[in-house]
This record gives sequence, structure tokens and C-alpha cells, in this order.
Amino acid sequence: MVNSKNVAFKVNKQVPVRGPPPQPFGTVINCRKPTGKRAINRIEEVRSQQVPLSKVPGVFEVESNRKRGIDDVGDDDHTAPSKRSSCSRDNSPAFTMSPGFRPEERIFPTLRPRAKPTKLRRGKALSKEIDLDCWFTILRFADPAQLLEMRDKIASCYRFLRDNPTLWKHSRKHYYKDSLPEPPAELTEFQYAHLRHGHGCMSCGAIQTRKTYWAFLRRWCKNCLQKKTIKETEARDMFKDDDGGDISFISKCLPSGIFDSWGNFVGVGPAHAHSLKTVFLVSDVEKLVAQFNQEARDNLGTWHAEMRTWMNEKVKLVEERREFAQKMEQWEDSARSSKSFDYQGRKEARKTFFVEKAAQLTPPICLRQMELCPAYRRSVAIPKEPNMTSWLQLKPKLEKEAAEL
Repeated sequence: MVNSKNVAFKVNKQVPVRGPPPQPFGTVINCRKPTGKRAINRIEEVRSQQVPLSKVPGVFEVESNRKRGIDDVGDDDHTAPSKRSSCSRDNSPAFTMSPGFRPEERIFPTLRPRAKPTKLRRGKALSKEIDLDCWFTILRFADPAQLLEMRDKIASCYRFLRDNPTLWKHSRKHYYKDSLPEPPAELTEFQYAHLRHGHGCMSCGAIQTRKTYWAFLRRWCKNCLQKKTIKETEARDMFKDDDGGDISFISKCLPSGIFDSWGNFVGVGPAHAHSLKTVFLVSDVEKLVAQFNQEARDNLGTWHAEMRTWMNEKVKLVEERREFAQKMEQWEDSARSSKSFDYQGRKEARKTFFVEKAAQLTPPICLRQMELCPAYRRSVAIPKEPNMTSWLQLKPKLEKEAAEL
């Protein structure tokens, strides 16, 4: 119960013990609200105090004098305990124990302070560092694009993400679920994330480049793409063995792309139309021809029998990359369409919101007048959700332009 002084009394359950009957006691909890200007900063844990409710002779006797008296100075037998010794650790008054009382039978347990949880504050270093297992659990729920940015800007994260390659896979699985295709065997999870979310040409370093050519697993600007690719008709002179013989039949072992008649990249190859051209990477052509000639020199007697097996392995890798590139192109198209649809929905929401707010003005402004205002046209072209801030920014401009019509 709570009395008029905002103090709550709680009677504890009596537990029978051996020896003399225990003294009934209760717990007093101070429920008074702190007052003053700094009351909020002085809020502490509620203190409790154990108070006997009845007096049973021979069990506990409350000391009547809690301070040392003047007449007791120097008297060792009758000296009252000091103020420090008269209170226990839980701020309860000290009690004298009877001769038959044992410490393990004490009915007033000592209240030990509980360990408080760790508080994260900006600009204050933690006394206990977070172990690497906790960081692994935390970062596995992060966006792969965020992990990529942390790897580039934080040295400790660079080492941690480098030494934990499975973290990239957990992040991709959590963020994209099953919508994103699995990477081919020739790509690591980090390389996969870098091709998806990174930016900048991987050849000249142009920072504005974001286009990834999945047929070649490269992110290049248009100029670098033109320099590093060669058309199929122009590459026939490069398919020569050591004796000068034609080995253009190994071109099916190369990953390819498609260019249109204007030199624009269309998709993964090979091309099946007259207006489209199949292109290869110059480096891939040179590498494949060198491998073919090296294998032919190392296996002179058995190369004609082993060449088919060697080519089948190469073709299998090319087909795997082609299938992966097609899936990634479809995923990018669907993501782009979904993003465009979301943008269009936000623009329509802004238009509806502004029309409703303009109708409540004095005098009201109709939709036909708003469409003649440049400020309104610029505002509804922004693909963001409408709010009062955007309306308050548009309102004075709209009223001014509508009055000038």
C-alpha cells in the first residue's frame, strides 16, 4: 500500500527457520519523486530499507543509539558502533545477534548491485572491446554495398572482411534472399559484390563509370570497352597455331558479347543476327591461343585425342558464364523497372498531396493553375515521398506564381 507520504510498504513472506522464531520484517521502498531543476539527472536506483514490524525478545534487538555518545568515548565495553558500522551494505540498520544465531540463518539477504548493461556513447571508448564473433554476427545482416564501403574506408574492417570471405555470402543471402543469381565458380563473393555495387572504371579509373559488362565480368567505361574488345571477323587472323594453321574453331571456347551497328553493347553473345556483331576480349583471345599452342607442344603425340576434352572443359566454363550473365542482365532490368515504378508512384503521391493542400488555401488554387507554375512542375518531378516540409517550401512559391498568372 502507499500512504500519503508516497512510501510503499511491502510485507515479506515469513520463512520458518531453526532456532528462535524470526522477527517479522517489512521492506520500505522510497517512492518520493525527486524535485528541483536537476531532478532528472539525479534519478538513481530506488533504495529499500528493512524495518522490523514486531519485537520478539532474544532474536534481534535494534540498537537505540546509532551514533557514538559523548559519555561513551573511551569505553571499550559499551562503545556504540560508529555510523559506518551501523549500516549494512544494503543501507539497512545493523542488528545485534543473539548467542544462538548463526550467520547462515540470517533472514535479511544482502542486496548486491546488479551489473549494468554496456552503454554505447559517441566519442567515448568502451572499456570492454567487442570480440570478432560479435562483429561477424552484426555485419552478416548489413547491406553488401555498406560492407564494400566499410572495406574501402576503414582499415580494421578491410582486414576483417578480407579474412572472412563467408561474411559476404551471408550478407548477400540476408539482403537479397533468392532473387540474386549465384556467382559462377570463377568469381569470389567479394568480387561479385564489387561488380554489383562498386563504381569506377576498372581500367582507366573514371569515377562516374557504373556499367558492369557481365559477359566479361568487368566494369569499364565505353572508351575502354572499345579498346579492349575485338570483333569476331577481325580476330580470325589471331587464331593461328605455331605452324600458321587456322584454329578459329576454338573461338567457341571464349566468352563473348554483342555490339550493335552503332558500336553499343547489347548483351551477352554470341550474336545471331546480321546487324549484330560478336566481340571478344583481346586478352582472352591471346591467352586462349597461347594455351592451345602450349598444350600442343607439351602433348605432341596425344594432343589430337586430348584436344576435344580440353575444349569441352573450356566450353563448359563459357556456358556457365553466359547463363550467369543472362540472369544478371534480367535481374538488373527488373530492378531498374521496379525502381522506375516506385519513382513514378512517389511522383503521383506528391502531385495528389500538393493538390489537396492547395485546395485548402485562401483563395484556393486549382490544378490547372498549379500546372502553369514552374515551381509546382519542378516539385512533382522529384521522386520522393511528400511531407509538410516539402509543402511549406512550395507554398510561398506557388502563391507568388499563381498571383502573377
